[in-house]
Amino acid sequence: MIEIRNDILERFGTSAYQPATFLERGVTVPFTTPFLLGARIRPTDTRVGLDVVITNPSGGRGYYIVPWSALTEICSPTLHDRRLWQRLSDQTAIAPTLVRETARAVAAEGLAGREAAAAVAKTRNEDGAARMRTNFLLLLDLVRRTETRDEAAIPPQADTPANIETRARRAMARFAPRLGVSGDIIAAWLESIAGAVAAVGVPGDASPSRMRRLARRVATLAGEIELWIAQSADPTEQHAATLVVDAAKLTLGCVAAAFRDLDALLSDIPTLLRAWREDSTDLARRAVRPDWLLDGWQVICDLWTDADPGLRGGALWEMALLAPVMPREVEEWFGIAEDWDRPTRLRRVVRANEDWRTGRMLDIVARNERLLAKAA
Repeated sequence: MIEIRNDILERFGTSAYQPATFLERGVTVPFTTPFLLGARIRPTDTRVGLDVVITNPSGGRGYYIVPWSALTEICSPTLHDRRLWQRLSDQTAIAPTLVRETARAVAAEGLAGREAAAAVAKTRNEDGAARMRTNFLLLLDLVRRTETRDEAAIPPQADTPANIETRARRAMARFAPRLGVSGDIIAAWLESIAGAVAAVGVPGDASPSRMRRLARRVATLAGEIELWIAQSADPTEQHAATLVVDAAKLTLGCVAAAFRDLDALLSDIPTLLRAWREDSTDLARRAVRPDWLLDGWQVICDLWTDADPGLRGGALWEMALLAPVMPREVEEWFGIAEDWDRPTRLRRVVRANEDWRTGRMLDIVARNERLLAKAA
């Protein structure tokens, strides 16, 4: 059995939770403690230290905003979670990328099991390959836009590696005077841009980026749950499923807007380079928007795929508790007007999640470690 100190927990309850910004919503942390699955961290109101935002485990709308010092009095975090918090608590700029890299560093220490540690090495290699591929595709586009018809007789992507390098250097040298810089600076800018947008990727790439793959997973999840709803005879079991689908569709609409915003730039390298020269921080902020929008959906998708098909009704209640709230900041980003409170209203009748109270705690920790390995 696991004992949760409800008397302490109730001191941190809040009847409503509709954050105005993504930073106020916080970033999902891959904790393995059952009680902390899907919990987020965010700066405190004083901007000194971090709070943990926990979905009300008894169901309903409430959330708990708890400082870590109090959280350790409420439950017993795993060794992995204590180490993860130790590394995160010193950070001042919380973002999905920072949490992901910190979680990978902790998983690499083996505190979440061998499978998660092995997954870290694999994903780090994949991220490095994604940056190189993005840089390569940006260079190819610049080559196409600067070559004469005779020079482009052989498409750059079909040429030999040595010739591609020569053509790329020529393209950068030709374009550099338009911006009043050297070809080497153009090369450095393209590398920096590739690092900033690799997670989003170049539109039309046959190898979808991490963010585009996750967006497709969320879309697939929504479709599969809608099919599950159509086949379910129990109306009470459909409520959680409807909440997850509704939240997924709200998220996907915003993600599509984020991709359109970035793809317009990433499809026009001269304009992209000018934008980077004028304000690289603005482009970097726009590049991380999909990461903020999709934060929290990885674990929801993994809960669905990890569940036995015959037991997905139970998994949906857990997924519904974790469905992210959409901050109104998206209206400033994309000019989208939506009923952002709709999933929150639906959550009023989501039933309690009791598994973390039971003797299944070790099973759930093992399950959460499997999810962590998939998310690494």
